[in-house]
Amino acid sequence: MSSAKHDNDNLLKKEYADLGNQDELSQSRLSEHKSAMKRGSGDEIDTDPEDAAGRKSVLTNVAGFIIVTEFCERLAYYGFAGSLVLFLQTQLNFSNVEADVQYSAWSGFCYMTPLVGGYIADTYLGRYRTIMLFCLIYLGGLVMVVIAAVPGDVSVAVFFPAIYIIAIGTGGIKPNVSTMGADQFDDKYSKDRKEKESFFNWFYWSINLGALIAYTLVSYICQYGIPSLGGEKWGFFIGYSIPAIMMALAIAIFVLGTPRYRIAQPQGSVLATAAKICYEAVWTNRNMSTGTKHILDRAKTTYGGNYSKAQVEGVKLVTRLTPYLAVMVPFWGIYSQMSTAFQNQGCQMDLTMGGAPVPVSALNCFDTLAILMLVPFFDGWLYPYFKKIGYPLSMLQKIGLGFVFAMLAMFVAGFVEIYRVSESPTPGNYLDVNARNNITPCQNIDDFNPYNFQSWYQDPSSTDQPAYCSQVAGCTALQPNSTLLSLSCIDCDNIPQMSKLSVFWQVPQFALVGTSEILASITSLEFFYSQAPFAMRSVTQSLNLFTTALGSWIVIPILLLVNSDPNNEWVPRNVDGGHLDWYFFLLSGLMGLNLMVFYFIAKDYEYKSTADLHLVDAASNSSSFSSVSQSDPLESGDAVCVGDRTVSGDARGSNNPILRTN
Repeated sequence: MSSAKHDNDNLLKKEYADLGNQDELSQSRLSEHKSAMKRGSGDEIDTDPEDAAGRKSVLTNVAGFIIVTEFCERLAYYGFAGSLVLFLQTQLNFSNVEADVQYSAWSGFCYMTPLVGGYIADTYLGRYRTIMLFCLIYLGGLVMVVIAAVPGDVSVAVFFPAIYIIAIGTGGIKPNVSTMGADQFDDKYSKDRKEKESFFNWFYWSINLGALIAYTLVSYICQYGIPSLGGEKWGFFIGYSIPAIMMALAIAIFVLGTPRYRIAQPQGSVLATAAKICYEAVWTNRNMSTGTKHILDRAKTTYGGNYSKAQVEGVKLVTRLTPYLAVMVPFWGIYSQMSTAFQNQGCQMDLTMGGAPVPVSALNCFDTLAILMLVPFFDGWLYPYFKKIGYPLSMLQKIGLGFVFAMLAMFVAGFVEIYRVSESPTPGNYLDVNARNNITPCQNIDDFNPYNFQSWYQDPSSTDQPAYCSQVAGCTALQPNSTLLSLSCIDCDNIPQMSKLSVFWQVPQFALVGTSEILASITSLEFFYSQAPFAMRSVTQSLNLFTTALGSWIVIPILLLVNSDPNNEWVPRNVDGGHLDWYFFLLSGLMGLNLMVFYFIAKDYEYKSTADLHLVDAASNSSSFSSVSQSDPLESGDAVCVGDRTVSGDARGSNNPILRTN
């Protein structure tokens, strides 16, 4: 270590020591803080209370209700979201880009609302009442979706408000349910501490079991229907009824466990305090001169602000992480392609396996399977191997490798698209029997039927207008000896064809995205956790979650840009006539640029030591930050959402696999 860096570290430690003196932090308070940090680090408490011997299992008698609730809710969420793009395409006649944009906008909103849900729980209602309230909102949205999905009467006016009501509902559950589950365990009992680890494992499996059922059974019903229940025509109505039923069951199970829960009262929101510090420094005191280099110093009481030196210094440490939050946004944009562009591609591939139909959403399972199989490999062998040979991978190196795999996923998807197009049959319209029989399951054959257009033209009340047929301008000729419009006056689009290439060629790109999640998603959680003061960790995790919303939204202008020329759309309704491969290569290139930016900002990063951050924690605990020690997710062993995953707080980014949550 250079002498200059050594001097800087000494100055930093002196600064944090001054914070403690400034806030009159007593030795007893420091001792209490160190004890809390010791418990948070996983150290065992030597003795149990006297009543430990007769204590019932919290995992089976209390937390089990929350685990089953989470299973039902996740099945409901994935059951709906997994087929949302398909619903927009087949029931509302949206083009690929229109459906992708709507999904991205909704998905981003789903990741923004947890910030509000967490704030409401922390500040006003507490976790239990917040979960109950938002579960009811969630159920209302799902019931509206079922009503909107009635065949022949699909209502846009009902459907779109419904999906955003669902987004609001999930926002109150996502940030609170796993945390409430961890609240049920009392860390003074060794049995509870051990069961808390088991809780997160069972919580994890319940989420993935819900996702698995949703992506297979529910997606199959939505796409293909059940013959005895109306067939394909009623597929979405029956399929979307399952999430509504599961959400009602989730509420019933959650309520059933109420008498057994430990219900924590709201403690206040650290995120709100941090936001107020920034607002005061940047706006309220914008004309103040402090003589210091950092703008946030304007919020300190020393310079006429309303916040202690310790509080402001904690927020300043968070601001240094802002560039790393920014480079996570493109990564989540890549991640979102699994539900949009990958589905657009898969819809025009061979969606059969041994003659049996395969729902296009089912390929998402390979992302989950990749994670399940590779997390033990990475954690148990790969990371230790690099450490053993003297080249341990730092957190930022792991994140950079995750970006590389995300870039490769898009690159592979582009080449799969080139191969898919080469294996596609000759395009044809409805009058071509081969084209008619080979239509992609993601489109409705009636929308390409010129005979239906004839009937609609003669009597609009007799049938729906085919979405992809139109009258040739100025042509009004009739069929011979008929009152129907001549077929020569009707122009229908070519029917989107299934390629001969199996949809299972998409497995590598899904697996690469899963690998990138292991490296970038899990490690980003560890990075933003370990490089922030204890008092500010809930803030950094909230901001990390928000990057997922921004990632969903950032692809919207990209999609609109590549389709801005109506004569040369990259992602048209029929991708055989577009350049979906160019779109994937563009995303790969943008991820490459993001990787270069990441390298530039990460190459000189100096990690903060735990000792330095503990000094800030000690000073902050004597200030007026809201009871952070009780609400920090990872330190208490709670789960934290990252993107549509959750990581057990006990994992510390090390040996627990990530959990699918959203």
